[in-house]
Amino acid sequence: MTIRSIGGLAAAVLFLGCTAFARAANVDPCWELLYQAMEHSAAAPHSPFITYSELIHITQDGHRYEFANANVTYRDDGLAYIDDDRWVHPFFTRVLEPGPPVLGPYGAHRASWLSFDDTVTDETLPVIADTRNYRHVCIDQGDETIDGRPAAHLVIPDAPEDRAALKAIWIDRKNFEVRRAIVSQWITFLYDYSGKRGQKLIDYTIAVQNINGYNVIRQVNWEYTYRVFSQFSTISAEYVFDAFHFDTKSPLGTAFDGSLGYDP
Repeated sequence: MTIRSIGGLAAAVLFLGCTAFARAANVDPCWELLYQAMEHSAAAPHSPFITYSELIHITQDGHRYEFANANVTYRDDGLAYIDDDRWVHPFFTRVLEPGPPVLGPYGAHRASWLSFDDTVTDETLPVIADTRNYRHVCIDQGDETIDGRPAAHLVIPDAPEDRAALKAIWIDRKNFEVRRAIVSQWITFLYDYSGKRGQKLIDYTIAVQNINGYNVIRQVNWEYTYRVFSQFSTISAEYVFDAFHFDTKSPLGTAFDGSLGYDP
């Protein structure tokens, strides 16, 4: 099996695939904690430009499948300039592997989070509002230690299995910052032995860290096991984000500054 295209917006799914529900006095405490984390993320500082390095390491049955390094400059509106050693030239894209370096909500979506009130209707809150109508459950499983600090472990045990969804999240009860999350997202594979393309819904584990007051992704992992005739094979992926720099203006030499004669 060959990985034709990996992920896309795994991290984005955490907050765009699981948008809000209207806040009310009788909201379940588990959903209320998730709401507060969303609101906190929307109100948190967001750097106009983030530059970082990314290590991509994919193995199949314990053997190296793909190993690459990339230098990324991410603009807050979702556009990224990427210098990836798997490609000859740097390029612009809005589809990052495996996703943006920050949690959502993104761009213009943040303003809507900061203006919610108890009269908001389901038409503007399509996902968690619907999720609650479908009687999906949020369970607070108590605190766990994440990176030496306690965090509430919230689980959605009946999360949809046919589309991208939030499955679990760890939230600091004191400041509502997200420490870790598990989301599902589609990956497209190309099967070597048949030539057919196939999409699989994969669980991503996302680890978050705070650097200089900004919450950024530290690491993303996923694993997929599939059948090959009478045997099974497992593909494992690890993405490590490091060397973060935060800028208010276009970093020099990244094409965002116009140095390459292109205005993105």
